[in-house]
Amino acid sequence: MVHSNYHIHSNYCDGKNSLEEMVQAAIQEGLTSIGFTGHAPLPYENDWTMKKETVRSYMDEVRTLAEKYQEHIDISLGMEIDYFMDTEDISSDSKALIPELDFFIGSIHTIGKMRNGLMADIDYTPEIFEAGIKDCFDGSVSAFVRRYYESLGNMALTIQPDIIGHMDIIKKNNADNRFFDDQEPWYQEAAGTCLDKIKASGSIIEVNTGGMIRYGDRCLYPERWLMETILEKEIPITLNGDSHTTEGICYAYEEVLTLLKKVGFKAIMVRKKGSWAQESI
Repeated sequence: MVHSNYHIHSNYCDGKNSLEEMVQAAIQEGLTSIGFTGHAPLPYENDWTMKKETVRSYMDEVRTLAEKYQEHIDISLGMEIDYFMDTEDISSDSKALIPELDFFIGSIHTIGKMRNGLMADIDYTPEIFEAGIKDCFDGSVSAFVRRYYESLGNMALTIQPDIIGHMDIIKKNNADNRFFDDQEPWYQEAAGTCLDKIKASGSIIEVNTGGMIRYGDRCLYPERWLMETILEKEIPITLNGDSHTTEGICYAYEEVLTLLKKVGFKAIMVRKKGSWAQESI
């Protein structure tokens, strides 16, 4: 059994439960090490990240809970920070927050700004996904996919996040290969080059079960063939729930742990006394 989860949200952003409710759920499930990763504020209006004015309260509350529950569980303060493909950077506010965190996840959630002025999210609906590719990449899915993996790799090298978030989240709206086939050579080449950059950065890749609770097994990130490539390239992994509810605190962990062992993984990365270390699975 895995006893950790370093991708947890709360009602400070798009989670449903309070920080303390998530802590209590983690303890009840037998977890011994967790990290909170509220979505860092973004420089545009949205309904899924923390607000700039609540960030300090979030950080203070996580620190308070870490002290309150220290005899039961180790709690780290983190954030999930967005990297933008159009600027190849994170926001200035995020840069200022990083030194105050124990760790952080680097993720890409947006395609870019559409002609109507709105941001197109990668993981919202298939219609928004398609509209974003149409407006930002002249409708070329392959150009978008290549740019996504190029930017994800650049993110790893430039900001060096502790964890790379949901590496192939672009498949979320790709049911039945609606937009692309990840078995095609061009796709696997783009993902493979990205993995080389991640390896060079020293970042950890998360195996993320958060999509499974909402959309089923096809939304386990990353795909098995990517897991096999990650193992071949000797890139470290960790197992995370991307938990937005107490029910998701370690959703499908046993099932995914069995898969990881079948692929050939022997260990995951966990936080121990403020540092990352390997733990056998």
